[in-house]
Amino acid sequence: MSAIDSKEFVLAGVVMKRLLSGEQTAGQFCLFENNSDGNTRTPIHVHAKDDETVYIIEGELTAVIDGQPRRLTAGESIFLPRSIPHQLMNMSGNPCRYILIGTPALFERFIEEAGHELQQGEVAGPPTSEEIERLREASPRFGITLLSDWPSPKS
Repeated sequence: MSAIDSKEFVLAGVVMKRLLSGEQTAGQFCLFENNSDGNTRTPIHVHAKDDETVYIIEGELTAVIDGQPRRLTAGESIFLPRSIPHQLMNMSGNPCRYILIGTPALFERFIEEAGHELQQGEVAGPPTSEEIERLREASPRFGITLLSDWPSPKS
């Protein structure tokens, strides 16, 4: 695996390690191993051009799909189809490690633009106002619509 494939990014406080790039899969999908520290949540959003599949390796994650929460634990998976509002949250206070597959491989380009590359010794934390703004600016370019204020204006 080349260095470009195993880059780690931070988006919404989640560390996302690229395991397979769209270049390696002829654009069919991208594969990430994600780590949440137990206090992360994505904005409620809708993808217009890609789907996501999540598989929990350890810990727990709540997927809110079209307003309905579903708690996922190790060994469970969920498909998040395009055009359906969803949010991923780990507010358990405990780490969660999970696989995320984006089909087609559009999501990895979004992560590169909306997130930032993890620096050596960096510990991911709550997103800064600059990170939130970068995510908001990048989302429309990748067919992603954010549906609510995130985080709340006082965060």
